[in-house]
Amino acid sequence: VLAAPGSAERRVADAMRAHPEYVAGTRRPDTWLMREVPGTLSKMGAEAVQAVALADGRALAFKIDDGSARALGPVLARALELLGVDAPVVARIGRSPLFGGAAEVGEIRATF
Repeated sequence: VLAAPGSAERRVADAMRAHPEYVAGTRRPDTWLMREVPGTLSKMGAEAVQAVALADGRALAFKIDDGSARALGPVLARALELLGVDAPVVARIGRSPLFGGAAEVGEIRATF
């Protein structure tokens, strides 16, 4: 976030980056991104809304139309790939297998 030093916006962004586990817990893509991609802010919202700000000032936001969070990871990973974010966490976030019983039978993929 390119907010002015000392501003409320900057204090919130700095707090999120310093303590990403307070944003989303320890096992969520938001936390992984903020820990593994320096300067990134990420926050998932209700009904499958996602917003991400990169350290260079670029940002993205999207909503999965049906409100289901299961496609968030693949869509987020593809958007980050298109923005040139090259980090192992992107592949981890993008994996969304589908199971039939105990067997993996497919996966959700972003196709843009």
